[in-house]
Amino acid sequence: MTLDKLDIIDYVILASIKNGVKKYTDIFKNCKKTNVGKFREHVNKLEDMNLITIDSSESWFVRNSNPSIILKKDGVEFVEDHILKIEECWHSLLDDS
Repeated sequence: MTLDKLDIIDYVILASIKNGVKKYTDIFKNCKKTNVGKFREHVNKLEDMNLITIDSSESWFVRNSNPSIILKKDGVEFVEDHILKIEECWHSLLDDS
């Protein structure tokens, strides 16, 4: 998995989940400069990379309206390996607020 496939929005999504923000709409709120379509593309890319997934323990309605997004095993390892870059993106997001 290479870093060149990821951009700041991907890191913000991963940082949000790492910092306890798991609901889809709450993560989207952290990505202020991204529209809904682009945000969904980033979520899909991270799912395709096997880093995140939708929490399957939630009801069908919740999974299809405002699901929780969780880190998969590869996602946890990726976050641990790239924690400095993720924290840098998270802090830049907070500074822009």
